[in-house]
Amino acid sequence: MTRTALRVFPVLLLILAAGCAGRGPQSAPQAPDAPAVTLRFVESVPEETVLGLADMPQAPDVWPQVLGDAKSSIEVASFYFSRKGDGEDAGGPDEVEDRLLESLSALEAAATRGIRLRTLADSKFNKTYPEVPAWLAALPGAEGRILDAAGHWDGVLHAKYFLVDDRILYIGSQNWDWRALSQIHELGVLADHPWLGGQLKAVFDMDWALAGVPAPDQAAPADPAAYPKQKPLADLPTADLLTADGDTVRALLAASPARALPNGVPWDLPLLVEMIDGAEQSVRLQLLSYDVSGRDRHFFPDLDNALRGAAARGVQVQIILSNWSKSKYKLPWVKSLAAVRNLDVKFSNIPEHSQGFIPFARVEHPKYLTVDGAVSWVGTSNWSRNYFHGSRNVGLILQGAGGAEPLQRFFDQSWNGPYTELVDPGADYQPPRRN
Repeated sequence: MTRTALRVFPVLLLILAAGCAGRGPQSAPQAPDAPAVTLRFVESVPEETVLGLADMPQAPDVWPQVLGDAKSSIEVASFYFSRKGDGEDAGGPDEVEDRLLESLSALEAAATRGIRLRTLADSKFNKTYPEVPAWLAALPGAEGRILDAAGHWDGVLHAKYFLVDDRILYIGSQNWDWRALSQIHELGVLADHPWLGGQLKAVFDMDWALAGVPAPDQAAPADPAAYPKQKPLADLPTADLLTADGDTVRALLAASPARALPNGVPWDLPLLVEMIDGAEQSVRLQLLSYDVSGRDRHFFPDLDNALRGAAARGVQVQIILSNWSKSKYKLPWVKSLAAVRNLDVKFSNIPEHSQGFIPFARVEHPKYLTVDGAVSWVGTSNWSRNYFHGSRNVGLILQGAGGAEPLQRFFDQSWNGPYTELVDPGADYQPPRRN
């Protein structure tokens, strides 16, 4: 899609909204003042691969445009920020372009023209990549903070999102890393809705406030018994979004960790389990990594039990994991899943760039789920315990075939493509070089 087409896209959606008002299902409670507006999936594609859907816009094109159209405010949160050449092992061949620079320039231009700019990064990776957060915080009128999520929750700020004018939100798997825009397969969702924007703003404001105070010497352990009771999906308010095809999709924001959620923002883990438990035909899942025990050896059966239970009911379960999941502490659980009847797992292996090795790149990094082609989730969490109990992550849950269908096509391209291999429970695997 061209940039011109992207700029007229909101106008087209207003026309579609006028003709499609009231089409979507309305069984769930609706968010206050929730008009039909926009929903768009956005991807990043590793150069020199056959990945990429012709009708799905590219993040390095979309981000600068959306940021450049800001009227009043921009908030950006990311696990880390890295230009080409920043930090240890962050470089690559000279011939490989840094596609992040245009988005950083858009932030600089916005701050210069008086747009309120606030940025949040996690303290862990800021030790490796301090350059961009410091530069952003020094822009005229801008503010930047570093969140010690380890000190507060024993986790990280793993979420990756931005919010423009309190209503246009982008949530996806892309960190603000030059590799994420041209050397990694990524997926995100762009939506325009004031209620959803307000939900995400509440998450950002909570983390912004925490980043402004010292963290405890030691984070309190997660205590699931003390978590607020989670309502089922059908009892949660939703916002109506309109796709480019004119389909109405009901959307809600969900986040982790459960002990650090603003009022009205539900915890995502029980909702993901509920989605899988309700599957009747199919479950499609793609992640960077999947683990039931983790490095901390805390057993985490919640999602694993749901996937196995779905397969036991005869649901067709298909999972794509990156080849980074061939590591010795993840591989046993992956192979165990692959041995389950009605459950297939594939590793994805993206080939090296023709110009040479690029550290921490050439990998599939999306995080999304579709169930029965009817309900879906696009988020920032990999599936292991700390992502839900200790780390900040966010995602959108979408109800309606109009949200699931593009994700299914995204999944099918990788599943049926040349880079995936079916996991053999009896085979030996070696993890790829990462740095």
